[in-house]
Amino acid sequence: MESAAVALICYQQKTPYIVIRAPSDLAGGGDADNEAATFINLAANNSVEVVVQFIKQ
Repeated sequence: MESAAVALICYQQKTPYIVIRAPSDLAGGGDADNEAATFINLAANNSVEVVVQFIKQ
């Protein structure tokens, strides 16, 4: 949903944008209601690595 909000505003303002996302939970795949704490560091590190590599290219 957050990416869609960014895309909508950028589209309305005729501003180019790129959204890079990383999964940070099991999205209903586990037993707990919210398992974001289990994956938050992995997701954050993966996001940083993707953005750094994207900028390098």
